Amino acid sequence: MPYGFGGRFGARGDRPNRVVDRIIDTLRELKVRHILGITGGSIMALFDAAYFVDDIEVVMFRHEQGAAHAAEGYARVAGRPAVVAATSGPGATNLVTGLTDAYMDSVPVTAITGQVATWVFGRDGFQETDILGVATPITKWVYQVKRPEEATAAVKIAYEISTLGRPGPTLVDLPRDLQLMEYRGEAKIQINAAKFIPPKPREEDVAKAVKMILEAERPVVLAGGGVLWSGATKEVLELAERLNAPIVSTLPGKAAIPHNHPLYMGPAGMHGRAEADAALANADVVVAVGTRFSDRTWGRFKELQEMVRSGEVKLIHIDVDRSEVGKNVKPTVGIIADAKEALREMLDLLPSAAARSPKFLAWLYEIRRRYEEAMEKAASKFKYFAPWKVLKAVRRAAPPNTVTVTGVGGHQMWSEIWWEVYEPGTFITSAGLGTMGFGIPAALGAKLADRSRPVVCIDGDGSFQMTFNNLALVREYDLPFVEVIFDNASLQLVKQWQVYMYGNRQIAVRFARNPDFLKIAEAYGIEGVKPSTYEELERAVAWAVRNNEPIVIDVTIDEDKDIVLPWVKPGDWLTQAILPEGMEDVSLRYERH
Repeated sequence: MPYGFGGRFGARGDRPNRVVDRIIDTLRELKVRHILGITGGSIMALFDAAYFVDDIEVVMFRHEQGAAHAAEGYARVAGRPAVVAATSGPGATNLVTGLTDAYMDSVPVTAITGQVATWVFGRDGFQETDILGVATPITKWVYQVKRPEEATAAVKIAYEISTLGRPGPTLVDLPRDLQLMEYRGEAKIQINAAKFIPPKPREEDVAKAVKMILEAERPVVLAGGGVLWSGATKEVLELAERLNAPIVSTLPGKAAIPHNHPLYMGPAGMHGRAEADAALANADVVVAVGTRFSDRTWGRFKELQEMVRSGEVKLIHIDVDRSEVGKNVKPTVGIIADAKEALREMLDLLPSAAARSPKFLAWLYEIRRRYEEAMEKAASKFKYFAPWKVLKAVRRAAPPNTVTVTGVGGHQMWSEIWWEVYEPGTFITSAGLGTMGFGIPAALGAKLADRSRPVVCIDGDGSFQMTFNNLALVREYDLPFVEVIFDNASLQLVKQWQVYMYGNRQIAVRFARNPDFLKIAEAYGIEGVKPSTYEELERAVAWAVRNNEPIVIDVTIDEDKDIVLPWVKPGDWLTQAILPEGMEDVSLRYERH
């Protein structure tokens, strides 16, 4: 019987001894249990090698971009790198969006791409692409194997580097002819891995930061995505509790903090909570942990830098990546170190209780009360569903450990403001790149990483239509999740910009005719419902979670009233946020008494 057809060989000795077979063994040694991707001529040998083993499952997606986003969801839930594989040419380039997304959000993904045979290099062979040139700016490390004995070492290094220091994607490119050669041992690859390992926090920097914190009247802790990867949630909470200081987060940092903690104000920035924007804008000391000072969090850098120069605010920036410290805003104190380790050393120097005046917190709570009161009134004016009330209904039906994934658009921003995270690591979104279509494949990856937990995807009709072909995997691999579609017949967030910034000149943002989402669900063997009340919506989610069944829920949103507020327009400062009707008398500037 020729290998590759009609069954697997049983004993290890029956397996070929090719380079690709030893790569599969290397992945097994690294405890990799899934390879996500699509096969093709230049990667077929690696997939063939996986045929002979039972402890690595190949999960076939319907598009390589979907496989890359699924790898992101997988890595965030599993807490370790995910492996994605694709063929040369279009297979490799289709990974690029997902790799860029992973790079910007610091997600460990290891890509293995096939390449044309070495004798074709530079001859524009069929599906030849310089993937190293393409991927170098969007990965931590790329390597093209030039000798067969480098292959297993390259895969090991790529896998390990993806989690060293700041996590991120890596890529190994494998020429087709080298894959099929007989394995004759492993050669060393020279690499300076030390550059990926953060230094220990400097004692003088930690001491200086602690002195600033103790002198502050309105300290605020800003939690970025690095808090989650460092496992520093406990330290962030302890720091805030000792100071009685508000915690705000970036959009990625939203996943790091339990939202039922009384000191958590929510995410800050363009579509952050009003009380979070107010906290950040009026702090006199900001302890920023594991964040890159994105424009989406701060609005603009110039005003912040001027405040730092004048001494109006002191910035303490803790980050594992030295290139981020001072890149956008030069801090008062920069601490290049692992977040957990740096915070632990700071806590060792802080008094057990150093609480500040409660007036600042009370002011922030009042902004929260006014905002939620205004939004409750606004909901009564919606003809169909109000987005934030949809999220509340879904949250009531979803257990605390539910992993929630979003697409990109208005629904994502509503989720940023309103979705409550109870367990760290259970909120996954495309923050830095803002990739539409992220939701469905990332949800599949999250479910694959941990089948015991419910997965909910909050999606938009635009995002859904970019990657819904991957719903084929739900039944094929038994990966049920809840897909909630915000159906507003538009690219809502872009439309919002057109309304406010382009004189309401709306172009290329409305869907003249959306498909029947329930029929799409039916085509993939998935239950589909279109609720007419919040109670029906809640029951549908509860049914799917209780029975571990997939479901697509089409929720009609009133598109003309679907404006995400608060909103800090691009280039504006945080205190200039547009607030909803009913908050005209609310200022986000703190009056000091």
